[in-house]
Amino acid sequence: MKNDNYNNMIENLSRVVLKASKDMAKIVEGINLEAPLEALKTFAEFLQNIPDDIKDTIFFGKVQDLKNINLRYEDVVWIVEDFGLIYTEEKWQGMLKSEHNKSDLHQYIAKTILSTSMEKREKLIILLAHIEPLIYKTLEISKTRNMKLKFAVNKVSVDDNGGMFAESIGKIYVLAVMYIIFANTDAYTDEIDKRIPFRNNILHNGIVMYSDEDIDVAYELLLGLIEILITVEEQLQEQYCVDEM
Repeated sequence: MKNDNYNNMIENLSRVVLKASKDMAKIVEGINLEAPLEALKTFAEFLQNIPDDIKDTIFFGKVQDLKNINLRYEDVVWIVEDFGLIYTEEKWQGMLKSEHNKSDLHQYIAKTILSTSMEKREKLIILLAHIEPLIYKTLEISKTRNMKLKFAVNKVSVDDNGGMFAESIGKIYVLAVMYIIFANTDAYTDEIDKRIPFRNNILHNGIVMYSDEDIDVAYELLLGLIEILITVEEQLQEQYCVDEM
């Protein structure tokens, strides 16, 4: 069974199709009998022009743009909003109870998030330190000596990724997460937006200058990005099981 989040993703990506169909119905309503046939013909031609490959979509183009600009919170929050997040405190607690299904890494992340003895500043740093291994795990990449994260993720999510399947979309979401968290902030010409959990900026420059409000926003955004990674991994695991049957 497909994950609910993936159903949300498919719905988000097909939103334009659904809107077009509704608009078409409004247009032909109450018009002569010839109009519906022409409208349906136009709509059919529209459907035929939907890309066959995820890399030919506007979605992929928007994700690729993330690596070319000095990111602001407003440039990235759509990733989390479009994905359709469902993780609550109960969801993270449930992850701890399903130890036979979750790795030590997942368990540690859940415990960190649920901890009542740490402030968000501490949690933010700890979670950022575990994003790289979480990305490798999500895409089932076996890390080797001198492996570069960005090259490895691009190979799986772009070079070896095709079609318009839920799995294809999920890998692009992982690419987006990487572009955001591992942005090359050292090369930014604008002031760093502290509402984004930039790993490099925090590791290189510390977190003391971050306001409590910055921390709150960055932490919530990071939780959303982590949820994307975990959900994509679940979907990919489901697909691998199906492929092996």
